[in-house]
Amino acid sequence: MIKLTGLKKAFGAKIITNGLDLEVNDGEFLAVIGRSGEGKSVLLKQIIGLLTPDEGSIEFNGKELTTLGEQERDEIFGMCGYVFQFAALLDSITVFENIGIGLLEDGIPEKEVRPIVAEKIQCVGLAEDVIDKYPSELSGGMKKRVGLARTLMRSPSTILYDEPTTGLDPISVRRIHELMHKTHKETNATTIVISHDVEIFNYADHVAMLYGGKVVYKGPSKNIWECDNEFVHQFIRGLPEGPIKHTL
Repeated sequence: MIKLTGLKKAFGAKIITNGLDLEVNDGEFLAVIGRSGEGKSVLLKQIIGLLTPDEGSIEFNGKELTTLGEQERDEIFGMCGYVFQFAALLDSITVFENIGIGLLEDGIPEKEVRPIVAEKIQCVGLAEDVIDKYPSELSGGMKKRVGLARTLMRSPSTILYDEPTTGLDPISVRRIHELMHKTHKETNATTIVISHDVEIFNYADHVAMLYGGKVVYKGPSKNIWECDNEFVHQFIRGLPEGPIKHTL
């Protein structure tokens, strides 16, 4: 279980998370929604240790991350995968090197890494012939798949996706959603996805909404359209009137 309690994070005078509480059960597929600039990506980066909260508690399976030593934190984060919004591939190296970079840097011979990379490429629905291509030769959707393949290399028990469908056409969006769903079913990894796309509700177990630096709602995704939470009701329908204040 991932348990966040009283999480606070500010950059200068701007408060991003403000006493945020959230629990994510093992094996859960959670979609996190909210306006742009609401701190969704900052939340993920605090969970994964890329940012340190100013206050509050982050627990992974009962272990308090904010009080652990560096080695213990690294062991926990080693079980986590993070899929960046724009895939974060290195343009100067091949798909093979991008996916296998962790094992290659650990000194594992290329001949041993290549079949593992080929397996992960197949898992994310890419043709094996992409293995020696460069990122510049790939479409946006293919880059997202390569980013996920890289994440799967270490068989993570937790996978965090930061707006994985940003910039994709509707057909590619559905394919990425289906791929995340397939990956979740096959691995049973605890999955947290930041998304603005309402189609994610068809795949997630639960939905959590951020507003004002807090989680204002968490509930099942299957009945999200009937949800009577005023924040959720306004947001998912794009209504101009409601408790959410607009800033352009």
